[in-house]
Amino acid sequence: MKTSADLRIHNLARLLRAVHDADEPLTRAGVARLIGIGRNTAAALAGELEAAGLLREVPATPFGRGRPTTSLLPHPDSPVVFAADIREDTWTLARIEVGGRLTVLEAGEHDRTPTVFTEVRTATRRHADDRLAALGIAIAGPVRDGRRSHISHLGWDDVDLDEHLGDEWPTVVDNDARLAGLAEARRGALRGIGTALHFHIDFDIGGTLLLSGDAQRGAGNIAGEFGHMPLTGSDIQCMCGVRGCWSLDVGTNALLRHFAQEPGYGHGRESGREILARAEAGDGLANQAVDDNAAALGRGLGALANALDPEVITLSGLGADLIRLRRGLIERTCAEGLMAFRRAAPPRILAGAVGETGPLRGAAEIAFDTILNPDWLRTRLAAQGHP
Repeated sequence: MKTSADLRIHNLARLLRAVHDADEPLTRAGVARLIGIGRNTAAALAGELEAAGLLREVPATPFGRGRPTTSLLPHPDSPVVFAADIREDTWTLARIEVGGRLTVLEAGEHDRTPTVFTEVRTATRRHADDRLAALGIAIAGPVRDGRRSHISHLGWDDVDLDEHLGDEWPTVVDNDARLAGLAEARRGALRGIGTALHFHIDFDIGGTLLLSGDAQRGAGNIAGEFGHMPLTGSDIQCMCGVRGCWSLDVGTNALLRHFAQEPGYGHGRESGREILARAEAGDGLANQAVDDNAAALGRGLGALANALDPEVITLSGLGADLIRLRRGLIERTCAEGLMAFRRAAPPRILAGAVGETGPLRGAAEIAFDTILNPDWLRTRLAAQGHP
């Protein structure tokens, strides 16, 4: 049974979380309505969080008549998290504040070995101060049970992340496509959507199923490897061990294969962008490569829509370029793959609203999940001498 102190901590955490999640600054009255508490209670809780250096109240912009009110904003001393996005060939480190403000701190290339985690940890030390509360990392491959990485095309097999990450800060790691989808659910085009699919396309395609904003993880935290399903009839052998993976037909590697170039997984991203630019300029061979990519994407989306019945499908990375250049083709091939009774109301297919920072923002969100909760808040307040 919860005590009154437990309930107070629970409501403090809910209020802090509401401020973090909001699209725009909340007033006391607004947050009271949002989390279902009285205005006086909201005022008392906001005062506690301000005294603890977590929130601050500033005069709100006047709107019409009525009593002046205040907006709840992150405190200048509130905790921050760092997020890293580790691609097959590069890494980016960013700092994110309560409320979502993101600042890129540093970026670099790496040698495609797990030593990249040491590089990220070293960069984190360079930029860290006493406000850093947690680190979230997005990587371009599955992360089994949250701590062991398998990236077949980089030769990573059961890499023990605990050996590489250290324990200087609480650190959480997850798949980049899942985190891009989580970012869309919390801060982008999938806000408020009950059942959705998100796909992040880079060298190949990865995705996640989201139910009421929650990215599904499966029994071993490795759900969502949709790119490794034989959805498009390919007979190419994939490095993952499966023949005919969807990811062999969708993404930068598929564009490169169309021009008889060696697929990259860390090499060739610029060549892929050049193919897109050539297609936009009217080059016939480049246009055919983009058509093939978009058609394979649409066919796979249709098959998955039959299985999972999403309301909305969002795309990021190269997917945003494909929906911009070939929306009609993607929608048509998706519809052709739908069961006949579904075609009258197909799922909406949209470019994600978060953009290229999706994996970074998703990594930040799982880092904030480790601190914007009652247990962390209780410890924080106790350390500051608050009852």
